[in-house]
Amino acid sequence: MQKTKIVAAAASLTAAALLLTACGAGADGGSGSADSGDLNEQIAAVTAEQLDGTTITMSRMFGDCEETTQGVTDPAKATTECEAIQILTNKFNAENEYGITIERLGGTDWNSYYDAFNASIAGGEPANIANLHDYSMSDYATRDQLLAFDPESIGIDMTDATEQAQKSVMWDGSTYAVPFDAHALVMHVNTDVLAAAGYIGEDGRPVLPTTPDELLQMGKDVKDKTGLMLFSSGFANDDMAWRFFYSLVRQQGSDVISADGSAEVDTEAAAKALELINELLDAGYMHTDADYAGSIDEWKNGQSAILLNGVWAINEYAATTDFGYTVTDLPTLYDAPAAWASSHMWVLPRQKGDDPVEYRAGLEFAKFLYDNSGSWSIATGHIAPRVSIIDSEEYLAAPERANYTETALTGISFVPQVENWTSVKSLIHAQLDEVWFSDKDIAEALSEAQARVTQEIK
Repeated sequence: MQKTKIVAAAASLTAAALLLTACGAGADGGSGSADSGDLNEQIAAVTAEQLDGTTITMSRMFGDCEETTQGVTDPAKATTECEAIQILTNKFNAENEYGITIERLGGTDWNSYYDAFNASIAGGEPANIANLHDYSMSDYATRDQLLAFDPESIGIDMTDATEQAQKSVMWDGSTYAVPFDAHALVMHVNTDVLAAAGYIGEDGRPVLPTTPDELLQMGKDVKDKTGLMLFSSGFANDDMAWRFFYSLVRQQGSDVISADGSAEVDTEAAAKALELINELLDAGYMHTDADYAGSIDEWKNGQSAILLNGVWAINEYAATTDFGYTVTDLPTLYDAPAAWASSHMWVLPRQKGDDPVEYRAGLEFAKFLYDNSGSWSIATGHIAPRVSIIDSEEYLAAPERANYTETALTGISFVPQVENWTSVKSLIHAQLDEVWFSDKDIAEALSEAQARVTQEIK
């Protein structure tokens, strides 16, 4: 049977401080190669003199922003994800004690990132350190395309990582990554529109629906009283609507992959989720025309009340919107809170020469990014992967953090970590698109998705 790790919802806020226990990263450092133990010993033994002057490449998503970050080393000056990661890279280059230099190899956004990353691996020249999502790591680890390592051997303190972060960097008993954040789907709210529609309470916060019928009524009220849509969301060539669908499935206690690793797509929960989204579309409370960027533009231009997007844009929107802005968790419309979630991590692609000095330089940079993941999360809106950061006054004082605590700690629903998840998700997504763009029957779409996913994971 395939190796499967299904991740449960994160613990409650009260339990957050306890998440550092028991789930320490694997220390065997096995990479699948016969000499992996020797290689990791060589990496741990690399000296400061050997590292001095080493230059390595990094591959990351988040876009390009060199013009606005040149010479900047203070993460507090970042206004976007791109600026935050570039400034952190600048800071490492300027301050690391070994004289290591990180050169960026590509800065595309996430939609095109994996095509470039896969091409670099196929060409035999991947970057020394690369950015991945948790759900894609196993695809590369299974093919021995990533280095497995012992984080403790170079001072990466994984005991401070949340339970989810500790789990997400492991595959088949070995550690292949250093965690950087978690992120989830939330609602970015134009409070001026909701106030006009009667959905701002006496406490100044949005009044959220608690059932599908209440959500539909909310959509009707927004449309009738303001002439605007309830939701903006990326549908065209984007994953945001899929993430909304997945959240609604998880709120019903279901998933698309079962605990034993089998397909679980054709379910009553999935049908209900699709039916609700179709009702929103049919009533004109949202539409399928926009891609990711288009959905943001229409919301920023006042065409909708709520943008469905991730936590990563919170600081940017708080600083740039010209209307009343706040963030809320996804409303719990079914049995329990749940919102699609994933995470970013840093991995070391296997290199032809297996140079321990270059691997060690990559790990030193990964350690720096882990140590500074608080700066990253505070500057962007991402959820910190470390308990000490989540509990810090500085983190809790960042924009809107108190307003998506439930998403961050009690309602977060990570996608299954299974081999070929990217392909599995694409097969399901293709059938959802058939429903949304070609009016395919829901039952037929889910049945076909079930069959295709079953075939994929055999």
